[in-house]
Amino acid sequence: MVEVCRNKKLSRLSWISCTIKKEKEMKCPNCGEIIRFNKSYNDNEISAMLIDKDETMKTLLRNIIRKIRNTIPSNDSKSSINHFLTNILRYDYKTIEMAYKNYLKNAYMYQGKGFKYLLKIIDTFDKDSDKIFAYEKRRFGTSPPIVIWDGIMEDTNG
Repeated sequence: MVEVCRNKKLSRLSWISCTIKKEKEMKCPNCGEIIRFNKSYNDNEISAMLIDKDETMKTLLRNIIRKIRNTIPSNDSKSSINHFLTNILRYDYKTIEMAYKNYLKNAYMYQGKGFKYLLKIIDTFDKDSDKIFAYEKRRFGTSPPIVIWDGIMEDTNG
């Protein structure tokens, strides 16, 4: 994970060259700001992220979190849930739903692939969404045009 510090992305090399204190704090080499890594997340912070979302999105995210937490013990922490929610809220509902259906269909959660793998699937679906929708349109076609009939049948045969 690359942290953002004062609008500058730090590379892995700069993180490695930093000195790490015993309290899990790191000093940024660019600006000198101290970044704490052991932040504890509570349920209020996590639920506050979902306040402005509609009910279908909340339900979908709750189902995703519940299934992954129950299946993969290493993803059963509030910090991983918070990281997942902060990243997933950038995407629209349709993309998340399509990626989640793919995740369930291929049973990736039973292979030990959790939140990060699902985020990567969602990101890939988001990048390729134009191609996916074009293929769906080609595969299923479009609905026929709507014709308004006035009730009069014209005889064109002569």
